[in-house]
Amino acid sequence: MMSQRLEVAIIGAGPYGLSIAAHLSQRGVDYRLFGTPMHTWRNHMPEGMWLRSEGFASNLADPGGELTLERYCEDHGFDVGGWGVPIPLEVYSGYGEWFVEQAKLPVEDTQVVGLAKDSGGFVLDLATGETLLASQVVVAVGLTHFRHLPVEFASLPPELLSHSSSVRGGISGTTGSQLHPAEFAGRRVMVIGAGQSALENAALLHEHGATVEIVARASSIVWHPPPHPLDRPLWTRLRRPVGGLCTGMGCWLYEHGPRAFHLLPEQQRIRLATTTFGPAGAWWLHERIEGKVPVRLDHHVRTARSSGDEVELEFESPSGRTTLRSEHVICATGYRVDINRLRFIDATLARSIETVADYPKLDGHFQSTVPGLYFVGAASGPAFGPVARFVLGARFTARVLERRLLRKAGRGAR
Repeated sequence: MMSQRLEVAIIGAGPYGLSIAAHLSQRGVDYRLFGTPMHTWRNHMPEGMWLRSEGFASNLADPGGELTLERYCEDHGFDVGGWGVPIPLEVYSGYGEWFVEQAKLPVEDTQVVGLAKDSGGFVLDLATGETLLASQVVVAVGLTHFRHLPVEFASLPPELLSHSSSVRGGISGTTGSQLHPAEFAGRRVMVIGAGQSALENAALLHEHGATVEIVARASSIVWHPPPHPLDRPLWTRLRRPVGGLCTGMGCWLYEHGPRAFHLLPEQQRIRLATTTFGPAGAWWLHERIEGKVPVRLDHHVRTARSSGDEVELEFESPSGRTTLRSEHVICATGYRVDINRLRFIDATLARSIETVADYPKLDGHFQSTVPGLYFVGAASGPAFGPVARFVLGARFTARVLERRLLRKAGRGAR
């Protein structure tokens, strides 16, 4: 079943895909948007989770800036999202659905299973069996495509091992089954990692009765401080401005200077994009971990193997080698962007996309080395900076793509 050619296809209906679609909708661009709205937030984050970002830094982007999280909370009577007040996951997921309704976005809840190049643009194959043609394609997929499991854990069966992105209402293995944290009550669970995901999963499991231990190669747990008061003296606010990423001039520059970031030397951009904002925990998690969940630091995993119904892990630490056992292991080991892991991209097309450190090489308009093919979100980090890893970067991205796609469609731009 072949469709007529359209101007733009957007793959992914998370914060970036929805924000871009909201901008194109008001400009009359012929586009289609594919994916489950807020899929990562609804299906790959633990029940009971709170957002680490402040409310004002978590807005999806519509052209008028009217469809904010603050407005959603006010309309629905939620007393969250204010300065220093964490946002529950269920509230944020509801906000995403409300944004789709208010912006009247025609989201098609289906997957793109094939993307290839043709002489005049791109061919997309949908899970519904439909094939369509598009002049421009925006890849706005979420991080779950890029989850990282250390090779040492590769031999473990899914019933003993999960990545933290496989969490929804609890721990779920790669088989797709979903479990609630309460089902781990009385069981021993080991969480690998020292970042927000590791710490929050550990806290939630502990609070549901599991015996939890955190093991990390880091030498310390980094905790973000509570938000600075907004009524600080003027000179303090100028020297350390409050930003959506954190407080400080560096954070402010990352937030407001993605174009300037793009002008930096390539290797410097890669280093900054991949090392800035390393593993750390939100301030409000500290009391839920400290003194309640044991933490082993400076532990580097050497081997992991199944032993009956348990996992036996060998670690190297400053005190020597240590062998530990657990009934389940959660790897909160982050994500590594590699466009070769996007299986829906045709192999020939994938080979045409020039990469740098496995990220797509992008110009100042998010366009890859294949004309008409754009990558946004975390995949654009080395091009536009750490802000691309956060919802906060969606507004800049949507505005740039709006202008670019309008010009390509022969409409001009605002």
